Amino acid sequence: MTNAIPFDLDQYIGQQVASGRFGSREEFIFEAVQVYRELESRHSELRAEIQRRIEEADRGLLEPLDMEDIKSEGRRRLEQQPGTGKWEG
Repeated sequence: MTNAIPFDLDQYIGQQVASGRFGSREEFIFEAVQVYRELESRHSELRAEIQRRIEEADRGLLEPLDMEDIKSEGRRRLEQQPGTGKWEG
């Protein structure tokens, strides 16, 4: 395996280690690979869900959207978030 890391990425890794967030360059790279694996997995799950929904739409299995219900749910969620206050709209 080659260790040719572009200068800007090498510098960023060094900054992260120097900040104390990571104990070593290897720890940073290990963590970065773990995060990438998680993102890749989630991306795959989302693509599968989108494909499933497209197939449902193609079969005519969609339910109409009720915009008032969607807005009400959004307002309810916003009000539950700490420090956001009440939405006025």
